[in-house]
Amino acid sequence: MNQFRQDALGAACHALASCVYPGSMQVSPDIGETLAHQFERIALRQVDFVEGQGRDPKLVTRAVHYLAEAHGLQQRGTDPAWFGQMLACVIELAVPTAIYGGQALDFLDDIQHGAILSLGDAGASR
Repeated sequence: MNQFRQDALGAACHALASCVYPGSMQVSPDIGETLAHQFERIALRQVDFVEGQGRDPKLVTRAVHYLAEAHGLQQRGTDPAWFGQMLACVIELAVPTAIYGGQALDFLDDIQHGAILSLGDAGASR
């Protein structure tokens, strides 16, 4: 397993901060840096969790990139609370901590189907 790189996580958090900064103006360096550091602090807590589960901590960096691409909307603004909640949710999908049943399994089937579609679409452009 390759070693976790905090600088790569930081770069992903900076990219996300650039996506979500509100308004049409260029990101203020101070606000962008502050927001990126807040995102990174939140993400590092997930790194500890993922490592504790015996999984590759680099998946947290990949999850931040996913959130930047899929959910990095300017309307999110500079409050990082949404990020912590969404990151925890996508990490739970990648590193489950419970045994699911019933309708939760039905939803996991939906997620699997969506992931297969997305990977198929991405395969054409990779």
